[in-house]
Amino acid sequence: MKPKFLARKHILMIVIPFLFFIQSTLYAATIILPRPISLQADTLAHLRQAQPTGNEQWQLVVFGFTHCKDICPASLANLSMLVKAASNEQIKIGGIFVTVDPDRDTDARLATYTQNFGSNIAYLRFEGEALERFKATFGVEAVFYTKNAGNQHHYQVDHSTTAFLIDPAGRIRVIFDALEDVAHVAKLFKENKVLFES
Repeated sequence: MKPKFLARKHILMIVIPFLFFIQSTLYAATIILPRPISLQADTLAHLRQAQPTGNEQWQLVVFGFTHCKDICPASLANLSMLVKAASNEQIKIGGIFVTVDPDRDTDARLATYTQNFGSNIAYLRFEGEALERFKATFGVEAVFYTKNAGNQHHYQVDHSTTAFLIDPAGRIRVIFDALEDVAHVAKLFKENKVLFES
């Protein structure tokens, strides 16, 4: 069992950076995983804690930070649109925004920020090693610019715009770009109903 899990984790670690680096020059591509990647129990518990609606709901997960001026708000607006598009197709789905900047993103700030995008968008906030483990699970990287002892508030963060569609069993089924692939994912809700029945 362990080698199979490690193989899947390695595949994800290869796919995510690949998407991150090609997105600036190529159109991103929605990837429907032929073999879904099962999340570990602790990761799944965190996701269900953010959206405590039982085990029958899909989750859309995106990473970002609240001080982002354009990319993160656009990603969350797209996430909100996808939640509505799924609902129109009777697919139960919720969105989760995971902050990569817990130093500035307090629980209060995150609650207010995510409420702006709809009641079906929740958030997760981790610190230190817990955040690093959670990001590593999804192959997400974040780079901080000009953050140092003299500058703890006015710095910039770069991260990928990769989003993850997770089925009710806790398996990553679809990986897509939260900015570029939204229309394609919305089309999946209408045209690939079998995916959402499995």
